[in-house]
Amino acid sequence: MTRRVGFLILIMLLLTGAASLVAAQDEPVASKLNNPRHIAFDTDGTLYIAEAGQGGDTEGKGPYGKVKFGETSQISALTTDGEQAVIIPDLLSMDAGGEIYGVTSVLLTDDSIWATLGMGLVEGLKDGQHVSAVVQYDKKTGEVKQVIDLGAFETQNNPDKGSELVSNPVALAFDKDGKLFIADASGNDILTWTEKDGLQVFAVWDAVQGKTQSVPTSLAISTDSDVYVGFLSGFPYDVNSARIEVLGADGKPKKTYSNLNLVTDILLSPDNTLYAVQIADGYGDLGFNADTGSVVKVTDAGTEVVADKLNAPYGIAQSKDGQLFVSTNALGEADAGNVIILGG
Repeated sequence: MTRRVGFLILIMLLLTGAASLVAAQDEPVASKLNNPRHIAFDTDGTLYIAEAGQGGDTEGKGPYGKVKFGETSQISALTTDGEQAVIIPDLLSMDAGGEIYGVTSVLLTDDSIWATLGMGLVEGLKDGQHVSAVVQYDKKTGEVKQVIDLGAFETQNNPDKGSELVSNPVALAFDKDGKLFIADASGNDILTWTEKDGLQVFAVWDAVQGKTQSVPTSLAISTDSDVYVGFLSGFPYDVNSARIEVLGADGKPKKTYSNLNLVTDILLSPDNTLYAVQIADGYGDLGFNADTGSVVKVTDAGTEVVADKLNAPYGIAQSKDGQLFVSTNALGEADAGNVIILGG
C-alpha cells in the first residue's frame, strides 16, 4: 500500500465512522500488528500505532554487528468506528539477533505525525530511509516535513560520556509551550527540541563502564510542567529494579517511584493518575517471561494492578471517555500484535 493510498483510506474512514470504539475488556480492537510499541490518540479519537516491524531478509551492519533488515516497520491508525489502516508504510526495521528496532513512538499535533525511528543501520541507508531520528510527517499527505537527527547529535556530543556512540530514540512528549521532549534509550538522556534552539540536553544519566544501567523508555509531562520518565531496568532485569523519575522543569530530580519491573511506557491521566506498563515480571532463558506483563497505577504507597497476565504489553493511551488502550504481543511473531481495551 502506498503512503498516499493509506491516507485516502484513513480520510474515508474518518468521514464514515463517528461512533466511539467499543469492545469488551481485553478484547482486541486492532490486530495483526508487527511488534506494536507506543500508541497515541489524536484529538478526533483516531488511535495511532507505532509498529517496529519484523526486520527483513537483507543482511547489514548495525551498531553492534550483523543484522537483518527490511522495510517492515510502519505507522497504523484505528478510527473511531474500529477500522484499521496502514498510514505510513515501508519504514526501516532492523532485527539484531531477535531484538527488533523500528518505529517506537508516535505523537500527533494539528498538522503533523511525529515519530521516533529507533536504532538502525550504521551504513548502507538509502535516500529516504531514516534511523536514530525523530521524523515529522505531514498528517494530510504522509510526506516527510523534517528529520531531527539524534544519531548525529549523539556522535557530536556524547552526553552520557559512554564508550559507545549509539542513539535509540524511543518516546516523545510536548510540553504546554510546544517544546518537544525526546527520550533516547541508548543515549541515556532526555533531549528537547524547538525550531529556534534545535536539540538541547535536558537530563542525562552518565554511563558507567562495566556497570548495568537502566535506560529511559517513556515520557509524560504534567500540567505543572514536571517531566515523568519511565525506565527499563538493565540486564539481567532484576525484580523491582525499574523506576519512574519525576524531574522539574529545570531537569533536576524531584521524586522517584521505585520497585517497578521493566517499564516500557507511562501515562498521566487528566486527573493526574500515574499508570505504568510493565512488559514482564522478569527475564529467563527464553527471554522476557511470557504472559506476565501488567498495567499498574503508581502512587506514593506503591502500585495497584489494573491488568495482569498480559503478554508483552508495551504502550498505553487513554481515550477521551477514560478507557485505557494497551498494545500487547509487542515482542512477537509476525502479525501477532494487538491493541486491547482495559477500561477506565
